[in-house]
Amino acid sequence: MANIISCRTAMFNSVEEAFSRFPETGIRAAEVPPPADGNYRALGDRAGRAGITIATLATHVDLTSDETTKPFWSVIDGAASIRVPKIFVSAQAPDDVPREQVIRRLHNTAAYAAEHGVTVCMETHPPLGTNGDVARATLIAVNHPGLRFNFDTANIYYYNQGTDSVTELRKVAGFVAAVHLKDTDGGYHSPNFPALGTGVVDFPSVFQTLANSGFTGPYTLEVEGAAVDGFDVAQRVTFLQKCVAYLRKIGVMP
Repeated sequence: MANIISCRTAMFNSVEEAFSRFPETGIRAAEVPPPADGNYRALGDRAGRAGITIATLATHVDLTSDETTKPFWSVIDGAASIRVPKIFVSAQAPDDVPREQVIRRLHNTAAYAAEHGVTVCMETHPPLGTNGDVARATLIAVNHPGLRFNFDTANIYYYNQGTDSVTELRKVAGFVAAVHLKDTDGGYHSPNFPALGTGVVDFPSVFQTLANSGFTGPYTLEVEGAAVDGFDVAQRVTFLQKCVAYLRKIGVMP
C-alpha cells in the first residue's frame, strides 16, 4: 500500500491558499486546524473541491481539569462528522496536576474518540510525549487504542539530547498512528528545520522502521521555523517541492 503523504496547511496564510497550492507540489492530503466557525461540513467541502483529502485535524487539549478537557471533544465530533479518522493533538497539563488525573482524562478522551471512529495522536511534546520512553509510558498508562503517538522526526532533537529519531522511534513504533516529517540541524532547542534530506534525520530508516510495523501514514510535512521565516508564498511552494522531490528520491512517495 502506498504511503499517505500530507502537509500542514499552516505553512500558508490560509487553509484555502494551502488547498490551492498543494496540488502543484504533488500533495493531495492535508492536516488542517478545526474551522473557527465550527462548520466542519464547509471545511470538508472546500477540501473536496480542491481535490484534497483531510488526513488529520490539528489542535491542542488542555488536561488541567475535566472542564478544560471537554472542549476538545467537540473537535472529535467534528472530525467524525466529515470522516477524518485522526486528530493530531498537543496534549498539555501543568506540572502540579496529578499524573493520575491527566491519565484518566486522556483515557476518557481516547474512549470517546474511539466510539466515534477517531484516533487521537499525541504529539512529540513534553510532558507526555517528549521522547520514545516518555510517550510509551504515557500510552501504556492510558491503555486505550483511541490514543496513539504522533512521532515528530525533528522534535526528538529539539526536546532531547544524546539521542536520535531512529533510536526513539524504535521504542514506540507500534504505537505510532501519525508522523510529522521535519528535518533539523540536530541542535537542542534549535528552530532550524531545513528541507528534508538536508539535515541530520535518517529518513530512510524512519520509513523502514515504520513500514516494518505496517504503518503507511499519514506522514505529514511540517514546514516551519527559521529556515522558512520571511519566505513568501512562491518560496514556500519551492521549499515544499524540494521536500517532495527528496521523498520521491528515497522511494517513499510516487
